[in-house]
Amino acid sequence: MRAVWPVMVAAVYLILAAPAPHAHAGDRGLAAAFMCQCGCGLTLASCTHASCGPRDQVLGEIAALEQQGRSPAQITTALVATYGEVILGAPTRRGFNLLAWWGPYGAIAAGAALILGLGAAWVRRPKQGAPTDSRELSSEQRERLERELADFNE
Repeated sequence: MRAVWPVMVAAVYLILAAPAPHAHAGDRGLAAAFMCQCGCGLTLASCTHASCGPRDQVLGEIAALEQQGRSPAQITTALVATYGEVILGAPTRRGFNLLAWWGPYGAIAAGAALILGLGAAWVRRPKQGAPTDSRELSSEQRERLERELADFNE
């Protein structure tokens, strides 16, 4: 009788620790490609709500389409037809959505070009400062300097 208890405890532990029904959908990769429609901002595979109706509904639709033998591309097309492009985890690579893919790289390149251009202009800028040679002073400036130095020494 004592040998039965560890087996029963292990069985109850395995039942309670079993993953939720929606967890296996993330393993297929399809749930990670679609956004949860509950407003959490996460994908179907990573939605953290314990009971999420929109997630479970979309996962049910994915499972039904998979049982019909549809390919991932066909499933994506069907879900986009139902929910619109907001269901997609990433924007499509066509049209205005290309800005989402290439915009950050363009901004980085423009920033680097701006920094390089400003740096080059700063390096080429002529140095302006006070004259270092006394021969560059005019006769009036030389007289004033000598007067002020004489006043200072007194």
